[in-house]
Amino acid sequence: MSWTIGRKIGAGFAVPLAILIVIGWVAYRSTSRLIEASHQVTHTYLVLTELERVLSALKDTETGQRGYLLTGAERYLEPYTAALRSIEADIKDVRKLTADNPNQQRRLDTVEPLVAAKLEELRETIDLRKQKGIEAAVAVVQTERGKKLMDDIRKAVDEMESEENALLERRSQDTEGIARTTLATILFGTLAATVLVGLVGFFVTRGVSVQILQGVNLLVSAAAEILAATTQQASGTAEEATAVQETSTTVDEVKQTAQASSLKARAVADAAQKSVQVSHDGRRSVEDGIKGMQETKARMEAIAEKILALSERAQAIGDVIATVNDLAEQSNLLAVNAGIEAAKVGEAGKGFAVVAAEVKALAEQSKQATAQIRGILNEIQRATQSAVMAAEQGVKASDAGVSLTARSGESIRFLADSLTESAQAAQQILASIQQQVAGMDQIALAMRNIQQASAQNMASTRQVERAAQDLSELARRLKAMVAGGAAEAARVTGAEGSGLQTAA
Repeated sequence: MSWTIGRKIGAGFAVPLAILIVIGWVAYRSTSRLIEASHQVTHTYLVLTELERVLSALKDTETGQRGYLLTGAERYLEPYTAALRSIEADIKDVRKLTADNPNQQRRLDTVEPLVAAKLEELRETIDLRKQKGIEAAVAVVQTERGKKLMDDIRKAVDEMESEENALLERRSQDTEGIARTTLATILFGTLAATVLVGLVGFFVTRGVSVQILQGVNLLVSAAAEILAATTQQASGTAEEATAVQETSTTVDEVKQTAQASSLKARAVADAAQKSVQVSHDGRRSVEDGIKGMQETKARMEAIAEKILALSERAQAIGDVIATVNDLAEQSNLLAVNAGIEAAKVGEAGKGFAVVAAEVKALAEQSKQATAQIRGILNEIQRATQSAVMAAEQGVKASDAGVSLTARSGESIRFLADSLTESAQAAQQILASIQQQVAGMDQIALAMRNIQQASAQNMASTRQVERAAQDLSELARRLKAMVAGGAAEAARVTGAEGSGLQTAA
């Protein structure tokens, strides 16, 4: 398999890195075990310290008891009182520290009753000294019950300390072994990594130099092709810059046209909006006219009904006048008859004849007034009939006006809807033209950017052309440098590997 330069360099770093990772992992495991062993040693020391504190507290209780028995002074009980407060807590600490050791827990189960019995014996002697004197207390001491309890406690505590010391020695040995293993792993692993790095560096340098030399040869042959290509690209870039300049000018002209179209479209949209408003106002006016015509129709119908009622009443008046006329004729006839009868009577009927003449005159006047009223009533009936006909024509004209106004309102409504649709279309056209204007702005900006980029591209192409001209000379020099540098690098790498082996 043919390895590339990247693979060879990667392998040169990967192998030492893998060795360092292994060394680091082993060192980490060893260090973790060393830390754990150190914690165990510290734990053992804590257990021994707590056991010593238990024994020390018991000794303090005995010291306080003896001083009080001898002197009877309460101040000698201070060590006894202080020890009583701490001894229970010390035993609990020992039990907590040895919770992982069943043997120590069983021994503590033996020690706790002994300590309780010892404290009871001390309390008993102190109470006897207080109540019965020194002889009674000494008698209890001379039974040696307290001495036996203390000896048993010391024996149990010694066994616990012996086991903890054995654990301490074993853990200390484990700690030393782990430390030696860690140091050896780091030392020999570092030496192995150093040697391997030297070897890998030598072979990688040698292989990389060969591939670099081959690449330089290819670079020399490609330099001429790059120079020719960049020359063609420079001429093409100049033509492209000219075309971009012309396109940019055209885009500016189209942009100005689009802006003018936008202004005209805005004016059309504003006019359409005003037309819509006017059509809405006209529609409201027509609706108001329809309502007015309907109200006029209703009033004309009411007038026609009232005129008909007046005509009927005029007819009734005519009937009454006819009756009055008949009464006047009858009154006249009765007056004539009364005059005749009064003439027959002679002097006695002269007063009655006068009355009959007056009644006749009144009858004539009533007849004349009735004739006048009948003439006036006929004129009223004729005028009423004319008014009725005019009211009927007014109602018909109102109906025709309502229909005509309704048709006008419908036409205006259709016109308003059409104008609304036209206004909406004008707004859409305006929005589209504004989008086109915005798009043309973006296109113009993009063309300016392209023009700038084209100018930069042209300048870069000129720089590339000059760089390509220098590339051939640089490739030739690089080829000579690689040929001499490969040998020097191999020599230096070999010397470094030898020095590292000697130092190891």
